[in-house]
Amino acid sequence: MDIKQLMLQMSNSSSEREEKRIEDEIALQFSLLSDEEKKVIQKEFLNELNAKLDEVDKAIKKIDIALEISEISKYISLSKIASDYFGKSKEWLYQRIKGYTVNGKPATFTDEERKKFSFALENISRMAHETSLKIS
Repeated sequence: MDIKQLMLQMSNSSSEREEKRIEDEIALQFSLLSDEEKKVIQKEFLNELNAKLDEVDKAIKKIDIALEISEISKYISLSKIASDYFGKSKEWLYQRIKGYTVNGKPATFTDEERKKFSFALENISRMAHETSLKIS
């Protein structure tokens, strides 16, 4: 059995004992490889790990946006932000805030859209501040 299959088995293992057995088998298999083969395996493992970390990072960003906006969304119109700043529907904006699946993929903000959303919130904040100064 190759190392990749063993690693997959280890990630699906149901007990520490089984995990230790697979870990020992991976170590044995790895020790039998040439230095060049070890480098290839290590590089593939790091690439896969980085891809998974990128996925986690994207998921965290989605959760962060939803959590951060939850309090102020009671007081501002996300529908108006969607139409005025993006030219889109409120559904479009909610899909990105909540990370809903659209056409089989999770909807996310592009970096440009994230900046635009941030600008919209800053702009609304500035308008609210200016209005409060006028009426005080």
